[in-house]
Amino acid sequence: MRSLEEVFGCCPKALEEVKALPIRWDRERFAFWLKQDFPFVEALYRYQVGLLQDAPHPHRAPLVQALMATVEELDWLLAQGADPQGKVHPVRREYMLLLQEMAALAYPYRLVFFYFLNRLFLEAWNAHVEGEGPWQELSEHWSAPEFQALLFDLEVMAQGQLSGLDSERLRHYLKRILEMEKKTWSLLL
Repeated sequence: MRSLEEVFGCCPKALEEVKALPIRWDRERFAFWLKQDFPFVEALYRYQVGLLQDAPHPHRAPLVQALMATVEELDWLLAQGADPQGKVHPVRREYMLLLQEMAALAYPYRLVFFYFLNRLFLEAWNAHVEGEGPWQELSEHWSAPEFQALLFDLEVMAQGQLSGLDSERLRHYLKRILEMEKKTWSLLL
C-alpha cells in the first residue's frame, strides 16, 4: 500500500515555492491576513461538519476535536477584529470554492485532503513565522502538544483511507491545495 508521503511526494517543488515566498511580516499585513482568514476558516468549519457526518465511529472523536479547534479559531479571529460580513478577497473566495468542490467527494478523499490542508498550512507557517509579534499566540496554538497529537491522529486516519483511492485524483487535488496555499501566503508579500 502506498503512503501519504508517496502521495505528498507528487509536488515537492510546489511546497518549496510556498515555503520560499519572501513574506514581509508586519502588524498591518498580519491583521489583513487574519481578517481574510475568517471566511476561509468558516468554510473549513462547514467542510469539517460534513466530514464528521459521514465519519465512521472510530474517526468521530478526533474529528470532533478538530472541529472544536476550528470553532476556537473562529472565536479567536473574531476577537482579533475579523468581520463575518466583511468583503472576501478573491484568493480566499477561490480557496473556499475548492473546499466546496472537495466536499462533494467521497469521505476517504475528503479526510485525506483535510489532513493535507492542515499539514501544508503548518509546514508553511513553520517556514514563515518566527520571532515575537502579533502572531505569537497563534504560533503557540499550532505548536501545542494537543494540536500536534490531533494532527498525528488525522495522519493515521488518512493513511488508513488511502487504499483504493485514485492516485491521479489525489495528485490533482493536492496540487490545487498547494496552489491555493501559495496564493494565500502571497497575500503577505
